[in-house]
Amino acid sequence: MQSTESTNTQEDSTKQKVSSTEQKVASTEQKVASTEQKVASTEQKVASTEQKVASTEQKVASTQEQQVPIDPNDVNAKTLAQLNTLMEESLQIYELEDQKTNIIDDLHNALQVITQFLGFSTNIHPEIFNLPSDATVTLLPNLKIIIKLTNGKTETKQFTDYAPETITKIVEHVTPQLLELIKAQKSYLTEKITFLRTATKQLSTLSQLKENLPSFVASTEEE
Repeated sequence: MQSTESTNTQEDSTKQKVSSTEQKVASTEQKVASTEQKVASTEQKVASTEQKVASTEQKVASTQEQQVPIDPNDVNAKTLAQLNTLMEESLQIYELEDQKTNIIDDLHNALQVITQFLGFSTNIHPEIFNLPSDATVTLLPNLKIIIKLTNGKTETKQFTDYAPETITKIVEHVTPQLLELIKAQKSYLTEKITFLRTATKQLSTLSQLKENLPSFVASTEEE
């Protein structure tokens, strides 16, 4: 009798674990779907930004085409034309800088959704930041960068504090690490889910045998 109760308890516990694991998997799939939507939204914003850049270039080209030919001997006219070009080029640089900031912010937000969901921290090569090779640089799930030097000095930086070329190197460096961590986590979860399902199946078989046992004993006693 005690053995039967123990079996029932183990079966219930295993079923609860399987149910809990399946709920976590379902929750993970929902979060991944949400992440994909946010990434798609970011891609749309990037495409919109590229269109704005192209529009700005077209405006500058159109303005240059509309300029009246300048007499090379007229010094004043030439200087005014150069000032006009300087103004147009400066305006274009201003717009590009603004778009660059927006793109970096969008990249930060999209990447942060993934890293915070995974909860992984990754190491970054210190040479990317022109630091000594013995320095330690860690990218946290919230995309804050922790820099530790051998003299004990520690500094915290934001992902968006760096120039585009540095951000590009950071992304290129951490992406393979994140993929490896995801692969290992996926393998771990798959193994655990497979084990729990197998255990549940075995306990269910034992439970069915237990249910059929009383009728078998009653039949034997009647004979």
